[in-house]
Amino acid sequence: MYDQREKAQRDYEWAISGAREEGREEGERLGIEKGKLAGKIQLLEDLLGGAPTPDSELQSRDIDTLTTALENLQNRLRNRPT
Repeated sequence: MYDQREKAQRDYEWAISGAREEGREEGERLGIEKGKLAGKIQLLEDLLGGAPTPDSELQSRDIDTLTTALENLQNRLRNRPT
């Protein structure tokens, strides 16, 4: 019984450790993706003559919102009069 309990405890700790690592990796991936989107948004805002949105504000938005904002800015840039 002791060995079974020890094995169960090790398995549990291994599963928790794996879940934490997956969470860290996902967080890093999302952080990098959000950073890239934020940089593109700020560049397009600058090219369009507006004030770039602060980093803190962009980082507080979710990826879907950032993607939509980027698409809108890209469309504005494409459709602006030359």
